[in-house]
Amino acid sequence: MIDDVQPDLTPWPIDGLVCPSLTLLSGQPKAGKTILAGHIASSLINGEPLLGKIPVSGDHLIGWMGFDADWRIELANRLKNKAQNRITLFDPIRQLDPERWFQFGQVLKSRGVSLLVVDHLYGVAGVLNLNEANNCALVSQALRPIYDDLGIPLLLLAQSGKGEFSRGRAAHSVALEAEARCLLRLHEKRAGGHRRLDVSSNVVGEESFSITMSPEGIEQRTVRQAVTREVKGRKGIETAKQLLGNDSVEHLLTSWSGAGEALAKLGLSANAKAGRSMAQRMRAQGFLKEEVGRIVAGDSLLST
Repeated sequence: MIDDVQPDLTPWPIDGLVCPSLTLLSGQPKAGKTILAGHIASSLINGEPLLGKIPVSGDHLIGWMGFDADWRIELANRLKNKAQNRITLFDPIRQLDPERWFQFGQVLKSRGVSLLVVDHLYGVAGVLNLNEANNCALVSQALRPIYDDLGIPLLLLAQSGKGEFSRGRAAHSVALEAEARCLLRLHEKRAGGHRRLDVSSNVVGEESFSITMSPEGIEQRTVRQAVTREVKGRKGIETAKQLLGNDSVEHLLTSWSGAGEALAKLGLSANAKAGRSMAQRMRAQGFLKEEVGRIVAGDSLLST
C-alpha cells in the first residue's frame, strides 16, 4: 500500500547539488562539464563545500568511467593535487546489457564507491538515436541498476543542444531528464571561465549560479534563487488554498503524490507528476506540510 512506503531519508552526496540516484550534468562541448564533475569529486574526497553546498561526511571513493580519447591522462592532470588516490578509473562499457552493468555495479559496491561519474551519455549510447524514446529507455535500463538496485549515486554527463537557446539542456534526452532526480545545466559560456550553472530538482527546487570555473577551482560570483512561477508569491498561497479547500480532492491529500494528483484534477498543474513537484515547492515555501499522514496548511500559509 502507498501509505506503507517510507520516506526517502538517504542523504545527498552533496546537499542540493548531487542526488543519491541519477544526477544529469549537461552543457555544450567544452563548457566545462568534466571540470565541474572533477570539482564535485574533489568536494566529496576532501570534505570541502562546493558553491556553498555541504558534502556528506565519509571516506569517499569515486569511480570514473570516461569515453573520450586520452580521458585518463586529462583527468589525472586536472585532479592530481586533489584526488588523494581516491578516484578509481574504469574501462568504458560499450554495451547496453543491464546484467553487464549490474555486475559492474557489484564491483563498485564491493569497493565502497560513493559516486560513479560516467563521462558521457553518448559514449554509453553508442550508435543509438536518442531522439527515439525507446532508445533512451535502453540506456536507462542499463544504468538504473547502479543507483536503484545497488544504491550508488551516478553523475552522468551529456551534451546539450546547439546554441545558447538550449540553456544547457541535454539534447535528445527528455526521457533521461525525467529519469534524473537532479539536473545540472551549464550554459552562457564566456571568456575567463565564466558560466551559468542551473540546478533543478523536485526536492530542492531551483537555483542558478553565476560562476568562474577552471581546473584549479570554482568560484561563485552571484547567486539567484529561482522559484517556479506556479508557486511564486501570492499565487502560491492561492494555489495552496484552492488545493486544501476543495472537498472533491480531500481524499487524495494523504501523500505528496496524492497532492500532485489533486492539483492535476483541479487543473492547477499539467499532470500529476508536475503537480507533485508543485506541491513539494509549496512545502519548501511553507505553504504546505505533512502532518500525521495528511497534507495540511504550512506555517507560512497559516500566518497569512
